[in-house]
Amino acid sequence: MKTISRRTTLGTVAALAVAPRASAQSWPDKPPRFLVPYPGGGIVDIVARSLADPMQADLGQSIVVEPKPGGNSTIATALVAQAPADGYTWVMATISHVVAPHLQKVSYDPIADFQPAAFVAVATSVATVHPSVPAKTLKELVEYGKANPGKLHYLNPGNGSSIHLSAELLKNHAKFDMVSVPYKGIPPGMPDLLEGRLQVGLLPGPLAHQHVASGKLRALAVLADNRLPQLPDVPTFAEAGFGDAQVRSWYVIAVRAGTPAAFVARLHDAATKALRSPETQERLAKAGCYIPAPRSPADILAMWKADYARYGKLVKDAGIATQG
Repeated sequence: MKTISRRTTLGTVAALAVAPRASAQSWPDKPPRFLVPYPGGGIVDIVARSLADPMQADLGQSIVVEPKPGGNSTIATALVAQAPADGYTWVMATISHVVAPHLQKVSYDPIADFQPAAFVAVATSVATVHPSVPAKTLKELVEYGKANPGKLHYLNPGNGSSIHLSAELLKNHAKFDMVSVPYKGIPPGMPDLLEGRLQVGLLPGPLAHQHVASGKLRALAVLADNRLPQLPDVPTFAEAGFGDAQVRSWYVIAVRAGTPAAFVARLHDAATKALRSPETQERLAKAGCYIPAPRSPADILAMWKADYARYGKLVKDAGIATQG
């Protein structure tokens, strides 16, 4: 048997202690893949590219943004869970990250298998109604729904989506009737909403503003922390008295669990720096998003755990199933 000297042992320990630091200083030394769980050109893709462009200069590597849609966001997510924990495969996680596992079988644990790195944006939504609905406030909409069961139908762009969850949470919270009408995305349902066959639509901020400005829809309340500059007279859900009936549609850059903490910190810092860029802020605002207060990776993980429990209960209570 080969004898290992005390000097050799101490040298090995010292090398191991220094290796992570040297590795962290050299990361990244190749282009990271940034997976987007939805189609290219959509809001999630826009958010990812808004961050990737300025982060490239900071990290010194090209960032390859790859849309990998399908499976209610689970295809791209599963690829990250299967990737090496080396910080070179990212995913733009959305609220579906903690909702999809309640709707379908997935090959990963949404909490244990991932490490959130940066909380980058929150999408704004606006509760709108067709002008034929005699409601000018969220409270009046609830009262109308209670008095006229079966008469309110809302645009559901996909079971388990943030918009679907928002509508169901509002229904459960306020105890009124509103019927889900599912579509494969928002665009297919817009003609029915604009022509009055649907009465209610929780729409992304820019889309809502477009149709409110034209008089085709009426805005009741905003799902956001603050009022939108484009709709300054429209109160937030909290101002309207429904602060507990909100679903925050967040965007988080995440990597596989077990990624070295130094790499996660480097990624977090690069994203945080990118969010300070006026160009990034402008691109996100045009996409209907706002930049939240900074959160550490540990704080984001705590948010994930809370949302996983909260929306799991909502899925169960509302009887939500995967849309076929």
